[in-house]
Amino acid sequence: ENMENKNMILADIPYGDHERHRADVYIPHSPKSSNGLILFIHGGGWSDGNKTDHHADAEYLCQQGYVCASVNYRFVSESLTVSDELDDITAALAAIKQKCAEHGLFPKQLIYVGVSAGAHLSLLHAYTRKDESPLTAVATCMYCPPVYCYKGDFLSGKFEDWKYEILSKCCGLKITKESYFTTEAQEALKKISPAELVSDSTIPTALFHGAYDEIIPLDHAKSFLAFLESKGIKTELLIYPNSTHALDKDPEQKIAARNIIQKHAEMYFQE
Repeated sequence: ENMENKNMILADIPYGDHERHRADVYIPHSPKSSNGLILFIHGGGWSDGNKTDHHADAEYLCQQGYVCASVNYRFVSESLTVSDELDDITAALAAIKQKCAEHGLFPKQLIYVGVSAGAHLSLLHAYTRKDESPLTAVATCMYCPPVYCYKGDFLSGKFEDWKYEILSKCCGLKITKESYFTTEAQEALKKISPAELVSDSTIPTALFHGAYDEIIPLDHAKSFLAFLESKGIKTELLIYPNSTHALDKDPEQKIAARNIIQKHAEMYFQE
């Protein structure tokens, strides 16, 4: 078999001591951009999920000539917060950059692709860790991100009890139904709410959201994008008209989202 035209997958590259400190890197046979990296950050409520969730999309975009990577990160717990997960992303990027260099590729620019909790981490990383990030973020493509963790309607629905528990771990402060609207809890939640961390230099953002999302209200996505636009930031919204948070009822939108990611790579990766 002719291996010359094959893309390379470098699986389970370690970037730290923990078993979750692993990344997969997808190296195209003939890269379209030697300067860009598309990074996938999986969802799973900050406490579940796997980098292999993005294998199909990463493989497709690699086929199109883009260097891709997908990362695992440690899960939140009583002693591990979102801040630790952001540290993991920074460390992963350094290891990915190093691994690419070994294969003659030197990515400098970054597009984040995140799903749900992974989209939240992507936005937080882009907004709060840009000074220490080994690559310069140029765009984010987000599937159903939590952006307003402090708003009452973020808690609505069947996951309310779980949300108090997981938000407590995310920000390292015990948050209950009773304490949610206290100043202390609201301040802690705003620190992990991407919408509160937007600046004029925020990068272009595409959002993909289910019309019937039962975990993150579609209104949150719309408000967030309107807010970005008011700051002069380029945005794009793709609604999955039949889908809930799982985004599994609109196969044609799945392809459209993938095309939007590719379009962002074409637009924002500068040689």
